[in-house]
Amino acid sequence: MSAPSAAPNAVATPRPVRPTFIAVYALAMFGIWMSIMLPASVTLALRISQIDPDGKTASYSIAAGIGTLVAVIANPLFGRLSDRTRSRFGRRRPWIVVGLAGTIVGAAIIGLSSSFPLLLLGWVIMQAFVNAAIAAVLGIVPDRVPENQQGLVGALSGTASSAALLVGVLFVQWFPENVLAQFGLPVMIAVLFAVVLMAMFREDAPAPSDIAPFSLKEFFGSFYIDPRRSPDFAKLLVALFLMSCGTGVIATYAVYLLQDQILPPDSELPDLITLSFVIPGAIAFITAPLAGMVNDRFGRRKPVLGMAALLIVTGLLVLAFATTVPMFLVGLSLVAGIGTGFVYGSYIGFAVATMNDPNTAARDLGVTNIAITLPYSIMPFIAPLLLGIGGGTNYPALLIFSALLTLLGIAPMLLIRSTR
Repeated sequence: MSAPSAAPNAVATPRPVRPTFIAVYALAMFGIWMSIMLPASVTLALRISQIDPDGKTASYSIAAGIGTLVAVIANPLFGRLSDRTRSRFGRRRPWIVVGLAGTIVGAAIIGLSSSFPLLLLGWVIMQAFVNAAIAAVLGIVPDRVPENQQGLVGALSGTASSAALLVGVLFVQWFPENVLAQFGLPVMIAVLFAVVLMAMFREDAPAPSDIAPFSLKEFFGSFYIDPRRSPDFAKLLVALFLMSCGTGVIATYAVYLLQDQILPPDSELPDLITLSFVIPGAIAFITAPLAGMVNDRFGRRKPVLGMAALLIVTGLLVLAFATTVPMFLVGLSLVAGIGTGFVYGSYIGFAVATMNDPNTAARDLGVTNIAITLPYSIMPFIAPLLLGIGGGTNYPALLIFSALLTLLGIAPMLLIRSTR
């Protein structure tokens, strides 16, 4: 159990940020997400197939699993360190620099590696340090952005990951044989926009002087939220975790669901898989900022997140009984498009509204990311038990179970009192 580091300081309400700052912030998040989302989804697998063609499946599973574990640990840990940094350059900007520098090193190791162990080392470094940059940049939202703009800025932060993958795939098409370009150019874009953001964020202040020294107890406190001290924030984490169980299943099994339940001709499968990424991604890219603006305009966060849960549940049920391509795309668009867009558009602003200590903002947002991403690792271990019901591949059982978990996520959210 983590003891409080310090009493929460009184923090002046930030003045409104200009559209230019919001645009640069969104572009910085876009670049940082692209530098890790593209390798995680596409280029790492391609690189492993070059280095270890015979054992690529097992090697990729090892790299993906270890990389996810590193990311889960690194995000709140570096957020904790950022919250406590007393540099004269502030507490966020130094970790943006450190994070991107480490990301460059990791990308270079992956690009130049000739063996899987060396590639794995580069991937671990890349995952660890890119999460340092993500944690620090997310910490700028509660530091600098007033509450009535946090929905929009938070929405752009969330949807940046979807846009990053869609745009990042172009680098693979433009440089199909150039590994350094595939890994390096997204990182360079991240560095470019991050430098502009740091130049604009001159108000970055060091951490308060009365924070207790970092210790082993503080280290483990990076991953724990005391529900007695932060009851509403803890309820939100439970809600986001349960809702992500539904989206996590779709992220893992959408392609197999298309192959095994919809049964399209083999000649149409590649185009349908592309549509399965592009259509929901484009919808999420549009709906997330809209959801964020609704949050800011009306100051009500529960209805948006609750609607997201209902949309995800509806989409999962459509997918459970889908037998045609149009039904499949409708269900997928509800889950991974509109529903996910609503989550992206509300979760950061919702999290900030339920935090009770501004001195741990980056750590808290890191733990929020764990709540959202952890189901993507857990559900694939639960799924085989449900898929095996009846002796076949029981996708309806898996999808209905995921829909129930998502629906349960509404209950803890409704118990939150610190925001409407």
